[in-house]
Amino acid sequence: MRKRAPICLIGVLLLFVELAGCAVPTVPESVSADQIPAIIRALPGYAPFGPSGVAFFKGKLYVSTNIGLLVVNDAGPETLYKWIPRDDVISGPWVDVANDALWIYHNHDNYLRRFDGTSWRQVPLPVYRGSGSITIVRGIGSPTAFWLVVGGHAWRYQVGQPSWVLEPRPPAPENSATEAVTPLGSSMLYVVREGLEFGWPPPRYAIYDRENNWARQILPEKMRLPYEFDNMFTTPEGAYIRARDGRLFLIGTKNVQILETPGRCEAIAQTSTGKLLASFVDRGIFLLDNGRWEQQAAYPYGPQEGEHRAFLAESNGQIAYATTSVRKRQAGETIYSRPAALWILRAGKLERVILN
Repeated sequence: MRKRAPICLIGVLLLFVELAGCAVPTVPESVSADQIPAIIRALPGYAPFGPSGVAFFKGKLYVSTNIGLLVVNDAGPETLYKWIPRDDVISGPWVDVANDALWIYHNHDNYLRRFDGTSWRQVPLPVYRGSGSITIVRGIGSPTAFWLVVGGHAWRYQVGQPSWVLEPRPPAPENSATEAVTPLGSSMLYVVREGLEFGWPPPRYAIYDRENNWARQILPEKMRLPYEFDNMFTTPEGAYIRARDGRLFLIGTKNVQILETPGRCEAIAQTSTGKLLASFVDRGIFLLDNGRWEQQAAYPYGPQEGEHRAFLAESNGQIAYATTSVRKRQAGETIYSRPAALWILRAGKLERVILN
C-alpha cells in the first residue's frame, strides 16, 4: 500500500495542474474575423454553433455564442472574443445603461465579465441561497440601475465593494423565486414564480409591487408551466413580458393585459426610443407604435423551416435578429432543427451575416 501512495499523490498533482490550466482569463483573446469559420466548423456535431443573445453597445453588435462573444460592425463580423479554446459558452450580453457597460456571464467558470468598451473586469456572482430553481443568470438594465437575477434573488450592482446589493424579497409562498425586477414609475415590480419549479401543482406567476406594500397581481392561469417566463422590459406604458407560448403581457401597477398581436411572439426588444419591438413566427418583425403594430421586416424563414429560438436587439433604427437551433430526439438520435443564423436589417430587409 505504501508503494501506491506516490502514484496517488502524482494523480492528485496532475488533477490540480489540469484544473489550474482551466482557469478562465479576465481579458479575452481577440480572434480575427477570417478565423471564425474554421472555429465554427471545428465544433462537434452534438454541439453546433448557436447564438444565445444579442445587444448593441457603443455602435457595435455583440452576440453571445458557444464559441465566445462575437462582435459585428456595419460591414460584418469584426472579431471574436475568446476566453478559452473550447467550451467558450457565453450568456448575455446585457447592456448596463446606467453605468455605460456591457455584461456577460461565462458558463465555464461562473464569473461575470464587465466591459466598458475598452477594458474588461471580472466580477464574481453574488453569494446566494437557492430557492428551488435551476440556476439561471439574467441581467436586467434600466436607465437608473443594473440588476442581476440568480438563484431566485435579485441583486443591484454598485460600483465598489461589495459589487452586489441584495434587493428585498417579496412576501411570496415558500420555494418561490424572483425571475425579474423592473422599475415602473414610482413602483418597483417583481416577477415571481410561486412554488417549486418542478413541483406539483405546477407553479404560477405573480407580479409584486414593492413600493405599494407588495401589492400582488396574478398572471393568467394558463401561464403555469416551468420556464414559461422568458424576458421583460419596461416602457412608459408598462412592463412587457413574453411568455414561452408566444403571448405578450402588458403589466401595469394595477392590471395585467394580454396583448393582441400579429401572431405568436418569439422575441422582444426595447428600441432606443423606448418602444416595443417584437418578432412573430411566420410574420416578421413589428414595432408597436401608439397601439398599432407596424411591420419593420418580413420573416426571413419559410413555413417549412424547423423550430428555433430567437433573439432581437435594436439601436437607433438598426435591428439585429438571431436564431439558434432546437435540439430534439428523433428515432433514438439527437437532431437539430436548423443551422443557427444572424440577420441584420439593411434597407428594410433582413440580410444574413455570413459566419462560415
